[in-house]
Amino acid sequence: MISFKEENRKFNYRVGAIIISEDKQKVLLHTIKGYGFYLLPGGRVEWMEFAEQAIKRELEEELGLKNINVNERLYLENFFKFKEVEVQEVSVNYVVELTSKHAELEKEEEFRGVEGEKYIYKWVKIDDVDNYIIKPALLKDVIKNYNSKFEYIKIDER
Repeated sequence: MISFKEENRKFNYRVGAIIISEDKQKVLLHTIKGYGFYLLPGGRVEWMEFAEQAIKRELEEELGLKNINVNERLYLENFFKFKEVEVQEVSVNYVVELTSKHAELEKEEEFRGVEGEKYIYKWVKIDDVDNYIIKPALLKDVIKNYNSKFEYIKIDER
């Protein structure tokens, strides 16, 4: 994975997915036990892997999703602090609209992923995303406008 740390600074190259339910009313959010906030499902890009390959791999590993269509939505450069570490993260974020062939994934409102108990997934009504702590916060607007044009955004949350 492309992530490395130098003293109290860290760099991540990440992919994320705005996963939209078949009825287009809910989005799937993700947290890790003890975090206290949500983020988009996804993960880190591997060396010599394109971002689109990475998001498909991550969603298959984490959620068992196969044969999905992904559409680029957001390229994000973000500076933030996490557990006393300054993080510089580049992320490519995609929209995945589920179809009836993925109905199994929508059965539970909250569930654990394939990779273990510490990874928690939750379906949230798109209209209710403002009631959740999502990092980075600008993702709330991106989720609510998931079918908008591709954006390139830079933010500094330090």
